Amino acid sequence: MAYASVPNKYASAHHGDEDELNSLSRVSTSTKIPIGTIRLVPPPHPRPAPGEGPSQTAKYNVQKTDDEPKEAYIKLGRLAVIKEFRKAGISKLLVETALAFARENPYEVEPQLDPASLEYLKKGKGLGVHFKGLVLIHAQIGVQKVWRRFGFEVDESMGTWDEEGIQHVGMWRKMDVADARQRGIIRLNSGAGLQ
Repeated sequence: MAYASVPNKYASAHHGDEDELNSLSRVSTSTKIPIGTIRLVPPPHPRPAPGEGPSQTAKYNVQKTDDEPKEAYIKLGRLAVIKEFRKAGISKLLVETALAFARENPYEVEPQLDPASLEYLKKGKGLGVHFKGLVLIHAQIGVQKVWRRFGFEVDESMGTWDEEGIQHVGMWRKMDVADARQRGIIRLNSGAGLQ
């Protein structure tokens, strides 16, 4: 969430006696209101039923098989900024913050599986259990240009589909998480555990 501080009308408009003004000086003269949001969804992602959304693509090694995708990926969605704060860089702030979190904390966005499932997947050819920086968005067709500015590319093989009455396309971006992953390995080896 992104918040903005807006003036507290009561505190700024009130002109009472000195005791009241002294008590108001200890009260914040602004209020935080939510102005924007983005959602980061960690893997695994459910497979859509036939005709209910995009199929996955081989371009980024996530072609669906009878099992799960070959590489774990996160999904960004529900990017929204209230009208009065658009064109102020809030979308950029939200997207960059979400991507920075995923890049710097790859262990936090990996599939959260029970130990038996995790062991099964490690031994099999199913879901890659490590997040390696792959990010998917379902972009409204009218805002593809916005997502391109953040480094996302349209995946033509996913086609277009309807979500809530609006046509969407799939777009991918690959981030480098190697440095963060290496730092995590060092922490694990040093006995510090995941942080």
